[in-house]
Amino acid sequence: MSARDVEIRRALVAWFARGHRDMPWRRTRDPYAVWVSEIMLQQTRVETVTPYFTRWMGRFPTVDALAEAPLDDVLEHWSGLGYYARARNLHAAARDVVTTYGGTFPSTAERLRELRGVGAYTAGAIASIAFGEAAPIVDGNVVRVLARLDALEGAADDPLLKKRVWARAEELVRADGGERAGDFNQAMMELGATVCTPASPGCSRCPLVKRCRARAEDTVERHPAAKTKKPPRAVDALVLLVERDGKLLLVRRPPAGLWGGLWEPPWQPFSDGARALDATTVARVAKGCIGLELADIQSAGTYDHVLTHRHMRFHVFAARGRGRVKLDGWDAARWQTRADALDAGVAAWTRRLLQKELG
Repeated sequence: MSARDVEIRRALVAWFARGHRDMPWRRTRDPYAVWVSEIMLQQTRVETVTPYFTRWMGRFPTVDALAEAPLDDVLEHWSGLGYYARARNLHAAARDVVTTYGGTFPSTAERLRELRGVGAYTAGAIASIAFGEAAPIVDGNVVRVLARLDALEGAADDPLLKKRVWARAEELVRADGGERAGDFNQAMMELGATVCTPASPGCSRCPLVKRCRARAEDTVERHPAAKTKKPPRAVDALVLLVERDGKLLLVRRPPAGLWGGLWEPPWQPFSDGARALDATTVARVAKGCIGLELADIQSAGTYDHVLTHRHMRFHVFAARGRGRVKLDGWDAARWQTRADALDAGVAAWTRRLLQKELG
């Protein structure tokens, strides 16, 4: 333990104690609430998570309540938050906590990592915040803070840099006896989110400015180096808004994979883009993927939805359907009014499309 590490730790904890953003999950040390918040915050902004967290805790206030809930209900309360494997893992892990641990969360980072969907970062966050264990955490904010603090070379997604940052995070959280580990970890995340930002960092407001090596070398904005980003792959898809007796056909995706377990209008990737999408082609695709005969086929325009690795362009067609639904790639089907469909567990792209169609 170095004197510098102790100074860094004390300065950061004191800064956090003087004031930080008020978030509902920071008002409790309940490991269940901390776990839910940390899973929701993965790759999702605080402003987006806050209303979802509040609604979730109202519906599933305990791990037992979540474990007992049907998966459809869980996905409905996650709808629009994205990365739906997180919700499925929360549900499965809640059942594991109830059946394996008697409803009591494991109290160490090592044991917490045995839960589905819980990696090193999430385990460290729960263990430190809820149980006071001096367990390290590293997310994008922490990588940036520590890369600047120690002037570490490498891109933010460089495995070697991440390894060095994890080692530094462990040294710092354990410095000064590891006291208030949860506050220290939250302080590092808070500093990265509000002061040590990717662009135009607020060094004059930083509690660590006198101890920051990148600041001393005037290289703050060079650390860490930028990630190399690939543009999202363009995917054209045909979406079928098929109605019968005033109700819309929705199909449910299998549990695993993209948008797993969610309801959606049937759709199929289409390699030729919009050029070959005439009524005859739409009818043929519909017959092949859902087994229905279509009539009154009308184009309803296009709809773009950008994911991390894909730029989806949905070519939407409305039609009336008759016949028996055949499931090819989905595990269930139902007919619903469009208004009721919005209350189902649907992905963000489906919700926005239906809202657009409803006017």
